[in-house]
Amino acid sequence: METLISFHGQELPVRKDKDGNVCLTDLWKLAGSDDNKKVQKWMRQEQAIGFCRALMGLLKVDLKSLLKTKAGKNGATWAHPQIALEYAQYLDPNLGVVVNQNFLERIEEEKNPDLIGERYLKTWKKKGKSDDWSVKRLKGISTRNQFTSALKAHGVERDGYRNCTNAIYNPLYGGTSNVVREKKGLTEKDNIRDNLSDIELTAIDLAEMLATENIKKNNLRGNAQCELAATKAGQSVASAILQNRSK
Repeated sequence: METLISFHGQELPVRKDKDGNVCLTDLWKLAGSDDNKKVQKWMRQEQAIGFCRALMGLLKVDLKSLLKTKAGKNGATWAHPQIALEYAQYLDPNLGVVVNQNFLERIEEEKNPDLIGERYLKTWKKKGKSDDWSVKRLKGISTRNQFTSALKAHGVERDGYRNCTNAIYNPLYGGTSNVVREKKGLTEKDNIRDNLSDIELTAIDLAEMLATENIKKNNLRGNAQCELAATKAGQSVASAILQNRSK
């Protein structure tokens, strides 16, 4: 899950994981800061250490529950939203205000879900998307959330989410999400579904609906069974599209 945040004339995605932790690495990139303000160096400063200790005491958890780092080429550091706000303030007070406002808006959206749709529609309109496309994309988000919720409830773990998504992409586009990105000339930062046509959005929407129904109806469990359901759903939709075009 990600949120586009505008700062100093650029708009970049700031990701959140399934537990609500915010990607501090994304905030660092958004601020355009140099290496001296990277997360690892900030975490060694007395101010950061003190803040984390205070938050640990308040929430009665250890540091590992508040701060997680993934190493490697695409590695990143993820942290509790309060730590993210503190880090954003450190990077740039103006960024701190922007991030704080963004978080407050998300809280209001939790109270009034209609505001979420309005935010998405405004964002897509700025990108030149039609009203019809935007409605399909918004519906697809709802379907996607139902799909991933079903996966979680039926025991899918870790790479299972990615594999189930690719199981739908494969029959429809002849490859995984990486293949789709390559075919469409997209970078890793680009959202695939924001770059699909109306028909492509509808195809994925239907495939995820069919997979969700199958998983729930037959009480499928675990990565393998749910991935197979996603594959069958993707194949069914792809077959229907091919038959229609052949006529």
